[in-house]
Amino acid sequence: MGARSRRGCGGSPRALPGASVTAPVPPPLTTPDQLATLVKAIRSAGRLAIDTEFVWERTYRPELGVIQVATDATVAVIDAVALKDLSPLFPVLKDPAIPVVLHGGGQDLEILAVLMGTPVRGVVDTQVEAAFLGYGLQVGLSMLLERVLKVRIRKDQTYTDWTRRPLKAEQLVYAREDVLHLLALHDKLVAGLTARGRFEWATEEMRALEDPARFAPIPDDQRYETVKGWQRLGAKELAVLRAVTAWREQAARRANIRPGFIANDVVLTTLAGRPVSSMDELRGVRGLSPGTVDRHGRALLAAIKDGVACPREQWPQPPGRTRRQAPPTGLGALLRAVVQTVADREEIAPEVIAGSREIDALAGRAGSGALDGLPEDLSIAHGWRRRLVGETMLAIARGQTAMRYDPVKREVLNEPVTPAAKP
Repeated sequence: MGARSRRGCGGSPRALPGASVTAPVPPPLTTPDQLATLVKAIRSAGRLAIDTEFVWERTYRPELGVIQVATDATVAVIDAVALKDLSPLFPVLKDPAIPVVLHGGGQDLEILAVLMGTPVRGVVDTQVEAAFLGYGLQVGLSMLLERVLKVRIRKDQTYTDWTRRPLKAEQLVYAREDVLHLLALHDKLVAGLTARGRFEWATEEMRALEDPARFAPIPDDQRYETVKGWQRLGAKELAVLRAVTAWREQAARRANIRPGFIANDVVLTTLAGRPVSSMDELRGVRGLSPGTVDRHGRALLAAIKDGVACPREQWPQPPGRTRRQAPPTGLGALLRAVVQTVADREEIAPEVIAGSREIDALAGRAGSGALDGLPEDLSIAHGWRRRLVGETMLAIARGQTAMRYDPVKREVLNEPVTPAAKP
């Protein structure tokens, strides 16, 4: 993981915690032959752990520095700057029969999906596995390693520049440790999941990490829906916002910078609400730097003009504004109590089972009288969540079961109730 929010790093049960960086450090892989040898080792091993280190403070896309790979027998750091063609690695990452173990790997999976043009298959995320064993929703790798394997690892190279060469010995040690423990950690977590009958739960959850929809690029003409505050604009204003947002994305891509460095979201919504038509007016827009106006002013004015000239029949439609009925008093709290009770019993963080938005959505639909069954757009309507708590939540929301505390058993019980006769 590169210069970004850090989740931790890994090591190996055979490695000494805090090993000295003065010891010989294997150099990174820099040639096609070395990469081919590593791929053969992965296929022979039948599984791998992987992580990436990249920099993404200013560039349009992450600048990949290294990819770390571990099998049960070897650990390697691939120099992604020196080795431009990483495609020999892709087949093993696309093979669902070869487990790919990461920790909190959302950003890594996104980078790899962009590189390969398709998502990684066989994804195993130890953060997800840990969530089903009571370690919390997003436990960091360093903390998890200490608690599960009694191993401490370094965290001192998180924000170094992984694209600068040569790589330092300290960076290579850090990068290797990032994956060195992951397979052993995964094995330990799987043993716990199997013992508690939750292996299928975690597996079901991790299949969502392979969903191509998670990594599908957003078309430029739909980017306006990612701009903060777009929902408050009318259709005519949205036509301008669509045009200037698409222009910003294209300009950022050409310049290889973050879109926000050209113009932030407030500037875009301001221009959508109050379009300008001259360079002088553009210079008066708060939030646009003089340099941005000099470099991009004419192109930005052209985009504004295109948006203003957009025919009415092609205007984007604002999101529907429905007046939501407040859920019945206390129902949301009661449903939260159900989730918390099950979470306590199963020793799982309640957020893993159902978040506040889902609970409020179910309560709100119950209050409106439109609750014939569990809404399909809620996760509690599917899979292990439905079996664990969804049906109970539905029964309570429909008045078909009651909760009470048993002081002898020291647990909350659900009991069916007889529905009141309709008048």
